[in-house]
Amino acid sequence: MNPKFITLFAAMLLLAACGDKPQTPTPQTAPAPLFKPQRDALDKARGVEQTEAQSAENLKKEEEKQTQ
Repeated sequence: MNPKFITLFAAMLLLAACGDKPQTPTPQTAPAPLFKPQRDALDKARGVEQTEAQSAENLKKEEEKQTQ
């Protein structure tokens, strides 16, 4: 190939790549809820753990009342 042709082609590519393009605004959407089911399950497990701890504490208090 002709070196002038290659130089001209490279210059045209650079000019085409640097040209201003009208940017269309992207619509703002809510972010996709990533790992939502896993987070919901984790929150539910934490709630069960708290309920279980509270139940164990109440049982311990009842045992102390009965021994006195």
